[in-house]
Amino acid sequence: MREAVAMETITSNALKTLLVAVAVLLPSMMALAQENKPKTPASIETIQKHNIQLLTEQLNRGWRAFCDAPVDEGVMSLFQGINPSDAALHVMTVTNRSVELPIKSISQLRDFDISPERKTLIYVNAFHTADSYFSVQEHLSLLQNSRRDLNVIVVDFARDVAQLYYAVRHHLSVHGYAIYNVLKALREAGIAPQDITLAGHSVGANIAALGAQLFARGSKQLVGQLVAIDPATMCRTTDILVKQGVAERVVVLHGEGDVFGVRVPVGHIDIYPNGIGYFPRRKLQPGCDSKICSHMYPFVLFMEALIEGVMIPATKCESWAKFRQGDCQFQNTLNIGLIYPSTARGLYFCLTQPNPPFTYMEHGLRYKTSPARTRDPEKSAKSGKKITKGTKG
Repeated sequence: MREAVAMETITSNALKTLLVAVAVLLPSMMALAQENKPKTPASIETIQKHNIQLLTEQLNRGWRAFCDAPVDEGVMSLFQGINPSDAALHVMTVTNRSVELPIKSISQLRDFDISPERKTLIYVNAFHTADSYFSVQEHLSLLQNSRRDLNVIVVDFARDVAQLYYAVRHHLSVHGYAIYNVLKALREAGIAPQDITLAGHSVGANIAALGAQLFARGSKQLVGQLVAIDPATMCRTTDILVKQGVAERVVVLHGEGDVFGVRVPVGHIDIYPNGIGYFPRRKLQPGCDSKICSHMYPFVLFMEALIEGVMIPATKCESWAKFRQGDCQFQNTLNIGLIYPSTARGLYFCLTQPNPPFTYMEHGLRYKTSPARTRDPEKSAKSGKKITKGTKG
């Protein structure tokens, strides 16, 4: 009898132990089973949406983060818009209408309103921002429609962030070759190379420089001018192509000088609005709360000068510190735009405002010739007689 009771007790205790063990192990076993359960693969649309979101976020951190973004390029390649052939040309007709052409239509340029009697501006766009304040495409459309005194051709390599990613990561060479072909087509249409200004912002500045360099090698001629607007530092420093020698005159309009734009002087003329990109402790342009805004800032300065026809004067000085002290030759000035003195060389600085109109000329900016009389250009920007707008430059 005692043995039966003992056996029953042992069996009961063993059962209790087993139940406790099952209770402890069951959650882990269920989790393991869930992990081993075949997962439904994400759709390519979902992956692409994640790619675009990731690129948009990383772009705000600068080129290094953008170029190293862990996107799925295999999926990105399945979507339209990222091939070099997806780039577009924008040209004007004789009826003042802007027409978009595929990049393969370069040979048709001569069929549009291109006149050898006018100076020519080729603007290379290769930057995209979701910030509607800057609205790159809208500015370029206004430029084409307002400057009918010029042959304005817009080459667009970055209508969205995915196209920008491929432009900076993979397509620099082929895009540069496209600009070379545009220059060849214009020369065949009777446009003199010295009457051509190439302009580009960010990645577009380096693409424009490469196109000008290829044209110089192929034709033994230099284009008249390259205006590089805060040239991008790119994914690789070897892709920074803006330099003296690619055009008769190379003008660099700096803007951010840190994670987006080149800091060092690389042109015949280097303009530093508000000292940003030159003086390390000044990080952001007026009115900006991000570095990407400072990178875009010189673009809107350039557009204001060309579209509105206002003068944004800059003066030659050895450094930003001396400019702040008024220790410069203030008679040696120039205006941001397309027209620069033939003798202009070196570093130039200017002051601009946080909001449109960015020029202080609306408030009567005067650069006085005597440093002893004007020790702080920022103070002189708020004094003096009203100076009217000048000719479009």
